[in-house]
Amino acid sequence: MKYSNKRTALKTLALMASALVLGNGAALAEAAYPQRSIVVIVPQSPGSVADIMARAVSASLSTTLGQTVVVDNRAGASGIIGAQSAARAAPDGYTLFIGSVSTHGLLSGTEKKLPYDPVKDFRGVSQINDSPLALVVHPDSGLKTLKQVVERARQQPGVLSYASAGNGSGSRFTVELLRVQEGLDMLHVPYRSPVEAVNAVVAGQATLASPSLPSVPELIKANRLTALAVTGKTRSPLLPDVPTTTEAGYPGVQFTSWTGLFAPAGTPDAVIQKLNKTVEIALKDPAVIDYIEKSGATPVRQSPAAFDKFVKSEVDKWVKAARDAGVSAQ
Repeated sequence: MKYSNKRTALKTLALMASALVLGNGAALAEAAYPQRSIVVIVPQSPGSVADIMARAVSASLSTTLGQTVVVDNRAGASGIIGAQSAARAAPDGYTLFIGSVSTHGLLSGTEKKLPYDPVKDFRGVSQINDSPLALVVHPDSGLKTLKQVVERARQQPGVLSYASAGNGSGSRFTVELLRVQEGLDMLHVPYRSPVEAVNAVVAGQATLASPSLPSVPELIKANRLTALAVTGKTRSPLLPDVPTTTEAGYPGVQFTSWTGLFAPAGTPDAVIQKLNKTVEIALKDPAVIDYIEKSGATPVRQSPAAFDKFVKSEVDKWVKAARDAGVSAQ
């Protein structure tokens, strides 16, 4: 009996020692992270806001972490393709994702069955920025103000069209806010990317678009686009002569696009915290700050817990907004 008890005790001690070794091994592995290159999936094309933000922080992340950070553009379906790919990646910190108000908010209101859950399938690392959009038309349209767009849409119901980067994009919802508020009948034309939506207006194939600010100043200077308003609370340094939607007479048409860094659900806390600290260092770098601000955005950092809470609130907000706007989930 004594021998049996002694043997049981030895087994228990062995199991405890094994668990301790495994636990310490995991902790050491996390402490040593990263040990190889990191891929950051961007669900939009090069030149988009998500792409700009990824490249704004990737160099700093690489320097701080001591590993190569590769930006991998996987555009399509308003960001769904890239988000789904990231959600299915191994939760080891070597595949990250640049999410946005679209992938982690708007799409929940426009898609019946997303192939990923923006809350359950991801862990937030940190927000990176927020930025207003611009409302633009072709110079030959004869439209000089947002009020003129509203007036023409009322005079010609179902004729004016607005191009977007997809059903669940911010470029769609900006115009939806105007359309619903003013009771307008306009045709929505979704494209595969922000660049295609802007090009549709440049080519005269759509009346109105609402792209990110960085994509329009050069086109405005070349007289290929006319900016009617920006959707932030204040004017943008990139377009100082363009009024806000509030100044234009439509205070209910405000939209701030944001992007943030995510990891797949299940990524260890130690890795998430290390990445968050790395983003903090990046967003304190004067060169990174300057790069982000010149893109028309504002740097924003949050703790992982605060960012997760923010994302949940965004999903809830835009699901309700889509329902209120009568946007049918597809």
